[in-house]
Amino acid sequence: MGSEGRIVVSNSGPLIHLARIYRLNLLKELFGKVAIPVDVKIEVVDRGKEEGAADAFLIENEIRDGWIAIEEIDTSDRVKEIAKSVGIEIGETAAIMLARRKNCPILLDDLAARRFATGLGLEVAGSIGVLIRSAKIRKLSKIEALDALERLARVMWLSVDVYEDARKTIEGL
Repeated sequence: MGSEGRIVVSNSGPLIHLARIYRLNLLKELFGKVAIPVDVKIEVVDRGKEEGAADAFLIENEIRDGWIAIEEIDTSDRVKEIAKSVGIEIGETAAIMLARRKNCPILLDDLAARRFATGLGLEVAGSIGVLIRSAKIRKLSKIEALDALERLARVMWLSVDVYEDARKTIEGL
């Protein structure tokens, strides 16, 4: 991912996963500002609060602080058609469209959404990439990054290969 202080668009996955391991602050430290479409806010905050998910309240606090900004994006029938044809969620599609409109990187954890965004020429990273980047620029020590990776593996599905590659990358920094 590019230089610090640059805005990034996020889908719900990285927000939820990083909040659940108490590392949401890394997004602020790496990018300064995170933009999310309304659909993502509804998914992570509104539905999360209905389910009593602690991460929903953490994310809502950061929205209130202003560094996570909610932005309108037209989720018309066209967005729904794209989502259905590509096999990704409407929130992911809206986030990808917002990143294209803003010409900025996007945070996605879902593989199909990542492939679609990459195919559109977007710079893509996910929760693991945030940890690696944070370790690389010393926002986290190697030990902190490895601990965060271990906790991340408990809150999201990671294949053994992805986990091991990330672990080796962090250890090699």
